[in-house]
Amino acid sequence: MPSRKNPPPYELGQGQQRKKKVFNTKNVTNGACSPLTRTVANESLLATEGEKNATSKSLYGDPAARISSNLYSISDRIRLRAYQSVLKGIKGKSLLHIGCGMGLISLMAARNLASAVVAIDHSAIVDAAQVVAKQNGLQNISFFRGSLREMMGNFPVKKFDVILCEWMGTFLVNDPLLEDALFAREHLLAENGVMCPDGSSIHIVGVSDYAFYLETVEYWSNVYGFKMEPMKGLVRQEVETCAIPASNIVTSTSLIHTVNITEFRDADNKDTDERGFTVPFSVRATCNTTVNYLTFFVDATFTNPHDPGANFVIGIRPGGNNAWTETSVGLPQPLPLKCGETLSGELRVRVLNRERGVTLVEVTAQTDGKVLKEKTTGSYTYQRF
Repeated sequence: MPSRKNPPPYELGQGQQRKKKVFNTKNVTNGACSPLTRTVANESLLATEGEKNATSKSLYGDPAARISSNLYSISDRIRLRAYQSVLKGIKGKSLLHIGCGMGLISLMAARNLASAVVAIDHSAIVDAAQVVAKQNGLQNISFFRGSLREMMGNFPVKKFDVILCEWMGTFLVNDPLLEDALFAREHLLAENGVMCPDGSSIHIVGVSDYAFYLETVEYWSNVYGFKMEPMKGLVRQEVETCAIPASNIVTSTSLIHTVNITEFRDADNKDTDERGFTVPFSVRATCNTTVNYLTFFVDATFTNPHDPGANFVIGIRPGGNNAWTETSVGLPQPLPLKCGETLSGELRVRVLNRERGVTLVEVTAQTDGKVLKEKTTGSYTYQRF
């Protein structure tokens, strides 16, 4: 590990302090110990236990602790402006931030004179956030690392006026944070308190990208002279998570399903068949084209019944810089469309493992037949990493 003059103190465990060790270096000329040549191995030189025991597994096991995982959220001005509209009225109120990450929004709430701010995350990044709060002289904020249910007994506040949690997953109901949001709503939300965001919708759009299909699927037809056809089936079952070039969007967008966190009711039901939805969809071709992929994206909304000025919508524009990355599924059979023709079908989402966010996605799509009457069905698996 390269030497650092001022390593971040959050690498220390709670209650730990680096001990200074003194090494006396003998003067070469007279053999006496001279204070001028004394080397002090202080916190700049001594590794913490975390540094000594750090492995590559630590990074892969806690990806949310990586700076790159948090930098994008911090740089997202649209999302920050939305939450700032909520924080304008936070003075004198309590806020619980679930999944706080580096804690920027929590710090803003504390700076805006919230009566108490509690921020919690499973990632070690909260250790850094705690130091940041202390360095900035914020006394009305507490950070916790771990499970909400296990840590809530240590919270300085038992009920909160605002619970902030980005609970929406790539397919609305498949993010593990949804469990925490539902639990917090039932046990930690004060009377007349609000959940923020309180709503989210999933949208669909058709994409034409034959080049990407060649790179990801047909690539396996000849790999250094070997036919690897079985790999094609595995690739087709994957959900692609990546930004979509605007030039590849060839249909209108359509809102197909909405979830309101204040009304969602299955927190204590562990039947996986109850977590999910089946909805129809319909989009219209904006040009003569062939649809290779269907892309899904979510938005977030907040409606405050007590303060309309705090309301916001964090919208998504496919092909742009968005708060949440689009997800796409490749159609088993490409669908040709004439301009104005309708592509219709059905989306079925089922959460197979709530803790890990493993989700089964099934899509059926068909054309009107202006070019060719075609119907195709695909099954895909998504897992949040």
